[in-house]
Amino acid sequence: ELGGGVQQPSLKLYNTLLACYANAGKVGSAERLLSRLHEQSLNPDAFSYGATIKALKNSGKSKDIAIARAKELSQSLERNGGVGNEIIFAHRLSILAKFGLAQQAENLLKEMEEKHKLGDLKQGPGIIHYTAVLNAWAKTDDKKAVARAEALFEKMKADNHFDLDLAAYHGLLLNYAVRGMSKKARRLLVILDSDNISPNRNTFTMVIDSYSRASSNTNAGLKAEELLDQMRQLQAAGNSDVEPDSVCYASVIRAKQASKPGSGTISDLSEFDKVKIMRELQIENWPFQ
Repeated sequence: ELGGGVQQPSLKLYNTLLACYANAGKVGSAERLLSRLHEQSLNPDAFSYGATIKALKNSGKSKDIAIARAKELSQSLERNGGVGNEIIFAHRLSILAKFGLAQQAENLLKEMEEKHKLGDLKQGPGIIHYTAVLNAWAKTDDKKAVARAEALFEKMKADNHFDLDLAAYHGLLLNYAVRGMSKKARRLLVILDSDNISPNRNTFTMVIDSYSRASSNTNAGLKAEELLDQMRQLQAAGNSDVEPDSVCYASVIRAKQASKPGSGTISDLSEFDKVKIMRELQIENWPFQ
């Protein structure tokens, strides 16, 4: 209890603390603080609830618990007179994406669109919401996943209200990378350039990964090294965002191994082989732990 003339902390201050809990995945602390706000009649807002839902995503809660509790929190906000917004939907979608529940994510996206049309939601789905659904499709084994992801991406591109960012392209690219669809991944890299969007190291690493996972990967190592050379050229031209890191080098090495049938796994490499590869790639440290 605060008394003796001591001023009660504001909702803004409490929301700052909730944001810290959210980033740390401390969902228990976030929910207790949310309850305390109600007890003190501070009327937690959409940010308060959104941060608590984000804490769920970053916690170690199971799929079923995280999804159910996120929905309950969203409904609780509305029951207490609050109004859900695009932030609430973004955090709920990120939870579904985390667990690869793509169809549920797409259904929630449609729910958001409907609420916006009915005037119950001030802003409709944005790039961040579509990108979360793309990421969800990348994590599912549904045979229609790539087609659904491509349809969503094209829907975004056709919408004049959207100015697609690199994250949106990464959402589609991830769908290609995890399934070894190297031709589509490489084509999307070219489209990025034509759309005047600068790739970063993550962009290139995903394309390299697509080669190591491709069903026909005899040229995977060569293609990966071509991309590595392209990264270095762009870096030399002033794009520091494409500087290769250990994750990128590891992907290149996996692609090189994948292109050599019967060569074994990375762990099978001898010290001599490792030194040879490091010299070929002009790197000083072995990127695998």
